Amino acid sequence: GMPMAPGGARPKAAASAPSVPPPAAPSVDLLDYGRLTVAGPDAGAERGTLRPESAGIAPVVAEYRRRAESVTRLARPAHAVDVRTSAGSFDYRFDTAAPVDVTADGGWHIVPVGEVPVTTESVHVCVPAVDTSVFGTVLITNTSPHALLAGPADVMVDGDFVLTAALPTLAPGQRQAVGVGVAESVQVARRTHMRESTAGLRGGTTVLDHSVEIEVANRLPYPVVLEVRERVPVSTDKDVRIEEHRAKPAWKEPDEPLTGQDGTYVRGARVWRVELAPGRTTTLTGGFEIRLPAGKSVVGGNRRK
Repeated sequence: GMPMAPGGARPKAAASAPSVPPPAAPSVDLLDYGRLTVAGPDAGAERGTLRPESAGIAPVVAEYRRRAESVTRLARPAHAVDVRTSAGSFDYRFDTAAPVDVTADGGWHIVPVGEVPVTTESVHVCVPAVDTSVFGTVLITNTSPHALLAGPADVMVDGDFVLTAALPTLAPGQRQAVGVGVAESVQVARRTHMRESTAGLRGGTTVLDHSVEIEVANRLPYPVVLEVRERVPVSTDKDVRIEEHRAKPAWKEPDEPLTGQDGTYVRGARVWRVELAPGRTTTLTGGFEIRLPAGKSVVGGNRRK
């Protein structure tokens, strides 16, 4: 039996431990970090903690906040790209050398943040089989250990401003060509010749001899590097043979695959790369032969441009 306490009363049973409620999930207001504020020194024990923004904002605070947010509605400068878009899935930090004061007049201002070393190479490009216009391009290589985000770039030639072009995002070590418009003082003319004949026993082979002659002229007061792009047919038919003529000066396959207007790689591409002195004119020649059985013909006709 249970021992009796003094006075004949039995001891009470030990009270059971109170159950601890599970931790409550944070409310929606606490997950909206953009609208959380830090409690000030007058908040007592809650000082320094995050809490939802008070619904009753002072009129003065609301007015200055409206003025500060009005910059997001300004029209951006030409070729300007949002940082979140140009940075992609990466985050970058650019450390400035010193603080700077920016006038709060509701307009855009250019503030130097840092210098990123890059190397540039000016090249003129033409695809005369498609368009005889010569396009000026600048090959930019980011030689720094930092990313170069997309945005406007001022193009200068011999100290003179030419235009503002759109610069793409360049990762460290990346190389990219940036177009700077048509160079009207560099002219290209293309002429083609095609001769059809037969060869082989009893004329069983049709020979389509194509020759290309391209005349290029530099009317600029300084030398230019011109890249002329051509194309040699590529056949998947074992009965069709493609034989290239010896080009003068020699052309070669591009160092990197070229992309056509439809975004696909151009097969059979050939490139001339010549340096033209001021006022100089030169002629590029090349060509190819298509040999196919007499009973076959090229899709679209044997005559090629």
